[in-house]
Amino acid sequence: MYIGKDTVMSMQVDTNGSQGTEASETPAMEQRFGNNGNDPGFAPISPETPSWGPPASSDGSDPGFAPISPETPSWGPPASSDGSDPGFAPISPETPSWGPPASSGGTTGGSGNICAGCTSTGWTLSPIVVIPGQVNQSGGGLSNVRFLYAATGQPPVNIRLGNRMVINRMQFGNSTPYYLENAGYQTILITNANTGSILYRGIFFLSNGTAYTFALVNNGSGISLMQLTDTPCTNRNAACVRAVNLSPNSGPVDVFLSGAGRVFQSVDTFGITNYRAILQGSYRAAVSEALPCTNNSAITIASTYAECNNTRIAFLDTTSVTFMSGVTYTLYLIGRAYQTPAAQLISLESDLVY
Repeated sequence: MYIGKDTVMSMQVDTNGSQGTEASETPAMEQRFGNNGNDPGFAPISPETPSWGPPASSDGSDPGFAPISPETPSWGPPASSDGSDPGFAPISPETPSWGPPASSGGTTGGSGNICAGCTSTGWTLSPIVVIPGQVNQSGGGLSNVRFLYAATGQPPVNIRLGNRMVINRMQFGNSTPYYLENAGYQTILITNANTGSILYRGIFFLSNGTAYTFALVNNGSGISLMQLTDTPCTNRNAACVRAVNLSPNSGPVDVFLSGAGRVFQSVDTFGITNYRAILQGSYRAAVSEALPCTNNSAITIASTYAECNNTRIAFLDTTSVTFMSGVTYTLYLIGRAYQTPAAQLISLESDLVY
């Protein structure tokens, strides 16, 4: 599935995004003469009768032809088909006038960058959505970009890239699919969806053939952007998993997986771990403030807490996750520890197939 260049994604409270396309106007066709209104099969022409008729190749009584309706596009099937060839249907107005890019690319790296009022480092985006299971074709001067709204205490936002609006009313906890965008320097503008005031403006750079997640994060009382590179997983026998702490007040945290124990230790605020190979399967993931021990074998994990060295710490959140071999996943901690909105652990899959 692809979203056209002029498409705007809208996100409402507790709802999924919606997409829309405008109907195409169809020019009127000339009326076909030669019918006096009394021939069998024809009714007298009423004032409501459209000023158009069947195609020139049909006399209006030929079985299999019906009058063309006002909604009929002024175009038809591919040139190699005469329109009656079985297996062909008229192209719908929603059919994009473009397709996937011509080549495929990968990426390297796993770094993150917070850009507060960027002027020389950064990113952009342009809308073609890549859905799970679709082959990544981000080569040829293109990059993949998605958003995650992790900033707390902020209003719904609209996001403009270049001269077009791409997202309306994005809110805390929302994430988007990947968008395919031209590589190079681009401008991003984030505005308050309620008042229109500018919350953030920056210029960012996208590398050719690279996938990114851009997280909206807290920057004092305002918003900034954190850029993360979503590295493709080259391990075909396990998933590639990392953790990112976007909670503004949690301090260092530990991340646990059922059956695997503590998999990430003391992840600071805005910290990004390296990727770890995790066997394919379903797990219960949990996050807590960092335990005061470095020996994983000394940790006891219960349903609501983790304990070591006689110190018991309650989990900030738990969630169910499923990992597949050869796919990249990031466990994001968003929200506030012991405050509202509550801290929550979410898993985002880098659903591009490299």
